Amino acid sequence: MSAEWKCRFPAFLCTVIVLSGFCGNANGDEYIEYFSSVAGMEKLLAVEFEMLNDLQNYINSMQKQIDLLQSEVDAIRLDHQAAVDDVDGYLSNPVNAYRLIKRLQSDWSAFEESVRIDSSRTDFLSAMAANRRQVHFPSKEDVIGSAVALVRLQDTYKLEVAELASGVLNGIKYGPSMSWQDCFLLGHYLYEIQDFNHTVPWLRESMELLKNEEYDKDAVTLDFMETVVTYHQEMGDFQTALELTNYILSIDAQRDQLRDTKYYLERMLSDGVKTGLMHEIAPNRGDYHLSDDYKRYEQVCRGELQLTPTEERPLRCRYDSNNVPHRLLQPYKVEELHLDPRVVQIHDVISTHDMEAVKRLAQTRMSRSQVRNLNGSAASTANYRISKSAWFAYEESEHMQTMNRHMGDISGLNMASAEHLQVANYGIGGHYEPHFDFFTDNCTFKASEGNRLATGIFYLSDVAEGGGTAFPYLRLLVKPQRGSVLFWHNLHRSEEPDYRTRHAACPVLKGSKWIGNIWVRVRNQDRERPCGLLPDHEVSLEYKHLV
Repeated sequence: MSAEWKCRFPAFLCTVIVLSGFCGNANGDEYIEYFSSVAGMEKLLAVEFEMLNDLQNYINSMQKQIDLLQSEVDAIRLDHQAAVDDVDGYLSNPVNAYRLIKRLQSDWSAFEESVRIDSSRTDFLSAMAANRRQVHFPSKEDVIGSAVALVRLQDTYKLEVAELASGVLNGIKYGPSMSWQDCFLLGHYLYEIQDFNHTVPWLRESMELLKNEEYDKDAVTLDFMETVVTYHQEMGDFQTALELTNYILSIDAQRDQLRDTKYYLERMLSDGVKTGLMHEIAPNRGDYHLSDDYKRYEQVCRGELQLTPTEERPLRCRYDSNNVPHRLLQPYKVEELHLDPRVVQIHDVISTHDMEAVKRLAQTRMSRSQVRNLNGSAASTANYRISKSAWFAYEESEHMQTMNRHMGDISGLNMASAEHLQVANYGIGGHYEPHFDFFTDNCTFKASEGNRLATGIFYLSDVAEGGGTAFPYLRLLVKPQRGSVLFWHNLHRSEEPDYRTRHAACPVLKGSKWIGNIWVRVRNQDRERPCGLLPDHEVSLEYKHLV
């Protein structure tokens, strides 16, 4: 595509970048990951605001043939205007976060390239270079990570592609719609990672949106659509390929090669041939995401699998001091969520002041959350846990000491055996698939410390949509409520694992989820939680084999 055409027709700039390769950080500094947490993305929004001002100055200096370039700027400014009143709310919308990352990773490089062809435009390029030194731009991994997160939300909550692209989440429109370029790039990224089943609907949505553009009948547009026909044909999606082929030919019937393609597609469909990438790459039979266990987890996240009214009837809410003397005048508000095993949510535990202070401290040292490996090797990142976290000794802050005291009062346990506080933030589609908090037989832990006896999750924020804590075997979904604590025991009194406590963090659909985790070990809990006279772990053994 010529430089002249790019200046005249910037709507195609994103596509040019995709087909010609991606640019990384110009300064070559170490990689900073954005998609796994909302925390830290405020810098991206701030630097893009500066970049918009720089680009606006450049546009004003040109005073000629800039209407289309101005339209690109205006479209992004609309997004920024939507973010002015509520930056956190804007960034916690997965569609907004994806589009921000995509723009900074690809669109702005395209703007640079269109400016670079004129040597008199060095002021803008110098400003862009300064902006790149000021903050790490998102990488291709960030864009792919955010794309995968959107697909995760799409699957978990059964969202229609058209609704998701229009900014509608669970029937509520939270923000601006995605452009046809946004949808195409998303489909392209999914194609690159061979997720062809999800590639198809996003490319189809991209073409439906492109058909509504004023330039949808231009020759270059039709050439581009032919490229997308090839995508569908190679994947084996002959029906969509044929529909798009017929659309192109209805506008320009003189495309002889495309007529041959139409004949081929019609023959493949009439003969019922199943070939192409979608059919050649068979799903892995051992893939956990195809298991009944994973399907049960998704059902709980959607609220489709839950306790019956009869099972809920014995549950109650009450004030409880837990026999702590100084709690007699200020007892906890305890809501029973499940009786065996006992899972409770205690409301209005920590103050707004404490929560905000803990989050501010955590933002200074957060890194991608890791998981322990079953083979005993060092912990590492994994796609089934997308978040950022930081660890703190309680002595580092009076606010964290307050959380420690609450955990002791709620649990009645010896907090000298508690692990350090973990503060975590979940980003675009952030989640943690079903897991146990206790260490399994394949994991090692110091015998002197013992296994993880109890878990306390401090909810440091509300979550508008999704982000619940799911217990698949208990058919229980707990909605994060700011200031509350979710508590349960991971082990039976015999200190054997309670496999019924397998739980997960459902993907965050809308919002920024902040939590503080406190785990208490078995060590020195003889008086606080003595063993029973009889074994009590058999009741949960049947769940061990469901994984």
